[in-house]
Amino acid sequence: MSRTSYNLKQALVVVAQDVLLLAELALAIYLGHQDPEQLSGIFLRTFIPLAVVTVFASRRVIRRLADVPPPSAPTGA
Repeated sequence: MSRTSYNLKQALVVVAQDVLLLAELALAIYLGHQDPEQLSGIFLRTFIPLAVVTVFASRRVIRRLADVPPPSAPTGA
């Protein structure tokens, strides 16, 4: 298993992803609370698509940020 370290921007994306997932979870529970008999269906229709989009978008951004080379220092002429 390879261990990778994230740069600061990647770490911020991970933190943002965690906050978004918690907000999506709270939203799904809140919407399900409106109609307790349909809680499971509302939860699954709301949380799962939002979470999938969030995770895939975050992974894509993290990979894109990993491919960006660090800025090189200008050489004096």
